[in-house]
Amino acid sequence: MIQTIARAFTQLVTLAGGPRQVRAVVCAALIVSASEATAQPPTGDTSVDSIFRGCKALVEDQAPNAELFRLGNLCAGIVIGYASVGQYLSPPEWQFCPPATSNAQQLARVVVNYREAHPQQMHEDFRKLMLDAFHDAWPCKSGR
Repeated sequence: MIQTIARAFTQLVTLAGGPRQVRAVVCAALIVSASEATAQPPTGDTSVDSIFRGCKALVEDQAPNAELFRLGNLCAGIVIGYASVGQYLSPPEWQFCPPATSNAQQLARVVVNYREAHPQQMHEDFRKLMLDAFHDAWPCKSGR
């Protein structure tokens, strides 16, 4: 994948006649597309089983292999993204208000602890379990 991007970049740089800004935008788009493609789970599986291992590795600050490292990064991205919109969700039983100073590892710890306390939810979609965990840990006070 990286070699393909490098070749595409080289070809764009050597193109004659095109504005430099257009080449830069195209290069940036290629890099972003490749980054998004490599960040996705290969099967599109978002079950607790598949992502939980990455969250647990993130919480324990361990990534002994590339797969756990990738899943840890995926977990971090998901928990940070959802944490930033929790107070705006509807219906109210989905809303949550985590501390503004929460980092990815702290957010993942809430999910890991909730999952371990609720093993019956092990096969649910990760996003649903995460919403339940965040709402349980940080319900919004009235008036958000």
